[in-house]
Amino acid sequence: MDKQKNKKKSAAITVSETRKLVATESNGKWGFLDAETEEEVAPFIYDYAHSFSVGLALVRLNGWWGYVDKAGREVIPRIYNPAYSFTKTGLAAVCTEGKYGFINRTGEAVIPLIYDARYFNKDGKAKVKLGGETFFIDVNGNRVE
Repeated sequence: MDKQKNKKKSAAITVSETRKLVATESNGKWGFLDAETEEEVAPFIYDYAHSFSVGLALVRLNGWWGYVDKAGREVIPRIYNPAYSFTKTGLAAVCTEGKYGFINRTGEAVIPLIYDARYFNKDGKAKVKLGGETFFIDVNGNRVE
């Protein structure tokens, strides 16, 4: 019986991962609707919501940014200001106390929040600034040309 429950649970996760959700605004608040059924998946409580990228969507509430999954659950808490959508590298730039770094899809800071500037380009390099010097790093945080 337990095996059947596990199968049902994993099937539900698969369905939620494949569903297309649309960030939608209603009465000044943002949430997510299932694109096919128009069912509300994430409540209309957010001040702003971005489209999904790499399975997660960036949301803001009361000035703080975090991420929701396709089941509408906040999976990375709203502790960043600002934060950015995940890129195809699987990382997202985030900021706390004026310092930028990069998190993975589990919310782990894989590149420490120590930089003064940030962004990943299409080549998978991030332009960062540290101690007045500007340079590029790769997705592992290593300095590159």
